[in-house]
This record gives sequence, C-alpha cells and structure tokens, in this order.
Amino acid sequence: MGQNNNVMEKLNSVSVIDVAKAANVSIATVSRSFNKPEMVKPEVREKILEIAANMGYTANSAAKSLRSKKTKVIGAIIPTLDHSIYATMINAFQKKLSEQGYVVYILTCGFDASDIFDKVTLLLERGAEALLIVGEILDKNLEKYLLKFKIPTICTYSYHHDSKFPFIGFDNYASTTTIVEYLYSLGHKEIAMICGPLKGNDRQIARVESFKNFMTSKQAEHSVWECKNQYNIASGKEILKEIVISNPNVSAIICNSDVIAFGVLAGAKELGIKIPEQLNVIGYDNLEFAEYLTPPLTTLNIPAEEMGILSAKAVLDNLNNQQPLKSYLLKTELIVRESTNPD
Repeated sequence: MGQNNNVMEKLNSVSVIDVAKAANVSIATVSRSFNKPEMVKPEVREKILEIAANMGYTANSAAKSLRSKKTKVIGAIIPTLDHSIYATMINAFQKKLSEQGYVVYILTCGFDASDIFDKVTLLLERGAEALLIVGEILDKNLEKYLLKFKIPTICTYSYHHDSKFPFIGFDNYASTTTIVEYLYSLGHKEIAMICGPLKGNDRQIARVESFKNFMTSKQAEHSVWECKNQYNIASGKEILKEIVISNPNVSAIICNSDVIAFGVLAGAKELGIKIPEQLNVIGYDNLEFAEYLTPPLTTLNIPAEEMGILSAKAVLDNLNNQQPLKSYLLKTELIVRESTNPD
C-alpha cells in the first residue's frame, strides 16, 4: 500500500508540461511519445523517454495501474509464441498464478526486444501489478522507469549476478561450456555453432561467447552461424548446407535450439550425411520431440517449467506477503542420446 502511494506522489508531482519544457518539445509530442510512438521520430522519442524516466513521469493511463487497488493482473513479455520452450514456462507461470485468482497478460517483443518499453507501458495500462520478462533488461530507459516506480519485475531464462533485477533462470555461459567440453572430449576439433539472433539477446550472446572462448583456449577451429531472420527448422537445414560447403571438416554442430537441430538432422538426411557417424549434433532446450527424432537428439535440458513455477511463487509472495523478490540460479543438464557418438 505504502509503496504504491509513494509512487503516486511522485507521479502527481511531475506533469506532461514539465517533461515538455525539459525536452524542449510540445505537450502533444510528449503525449504521442507514450500513446502513439509511431508518430514521433525515434531520436526525439528516445530523448523524451529518457527525460521522463529521470523526472519520474509516466503516462496517466499507465499510472492508474499503480494505485493501491489490486487488479490481480500480471504482465509477461516473451520473445515469441512460436517456440514451445517459452510456452512451457509461461504455462507453468500462468497455472500457478491462476490458482490464486490472477490473470496473466502475455505480449511478445521479438528476440531483440526493440519495443519492450512500449510493451511494458501497455501492460501497465492494462493494470499489471508485476512483470515477468525473458532475458536481461538492456533498455536503460526502461530500467530507470521500473526502478523509479518500484514495479515488481522478475527476469528469467538468464542469470546475471550484477543485475538490478532478480533473475530466476540459468547460466547460459556455463551451460554452453558443458556442451563444448563434452564434444571436445569426444575428439571433435572443428565445431560449428548455429545461434539465434544476437542483437539485444543476452542468452545467445552468452552462449556464443562461451563457445568461442573455449574453442580459442584449445586453439581449435570453430565457426558461428547466426539465424538473423527466421529461427526455425528451415533455417537449420539451410545453414547446414552452408556449413558443409564452407567448412567440410566440421565434425560436430551445436544448435542453440532443438528446433534448429531438427532442421540440421533433416538437412543431413537429404545430403546423405550419417548422424552420428559423420556428424555429431547437439540441441538446446530438451523439447518433448527431441527424444523421438531420428536419431534421438542429444540436448541440454532447460528447467523451463521450474522457472515458471518459481517465478509465480516469487510474484505471489511479493504482492501478498511483501516478501522481496530474490534470484534463483537453476541447474541445466546435458541429456546424451544417439545424435552424438561417444566412441
């Protein structure tokens, strides 16, 4: 109660007029920056949002959600609904919250999270009392905004010790090192990695850095192939063809998603490449279909359901019992199947 009242006092002390004066723009431009961002030049809107965050201003409609009256609404922002690994986490998160009468509003913001500020504002306008966000918050204006108004926020699917927000997730860097170490122990000295979009994506960046650092430390040949546009089965097939042409000596491929690995296996079959005799393939996520592929896929198990449940419990404890949000580092596990050859 007291927290929300303090926020409202700050909100009431700064007006749209104050922001307009500080930014040297019209009141209408400030209003459009929050309500119709597409009508404002990106550089102008960025300036206005930064000033607004520093001054403690937010649009009135979003501010209403911070009143003491409970809405029983939680907001969640994930990269996409196309990948079942996110659906697993969100389903567990939603189920746990619904048991206590809460509703979860879910929005997607792509892998680069370029419009995450807009999505957060929209969720707050809908009355969200707390937020769940996949990955690290890289938007500094959003970081200021959430901290300024003390909006309960949990980040997931990553883990950063120095973050200003609690993380309930896993260490992408260390988990990837486990994968590379395993392949190297099998004798693979030229390995490729197929990763997802890197822009604004702390999960993929950590995995790529881990891979490069390990291979460089061993003076082993390696290459990284980024799925810049589509991150799906077709991408896996196409990139495999590029790898075979450019790096014919590659003996193992790490796919930063089981979906991509599926495409690599399918592509290998079309090209007549035997798995694992000629090429080892490892995925990431341990999706349900992974063990039913031909051959069954070696992959890293991600605690998606556990992330969802723990995140929901943390939100409930914070909103209902005023318990501070805490970080939890969860374990991953390499599941060895027949797409890698231990011999």
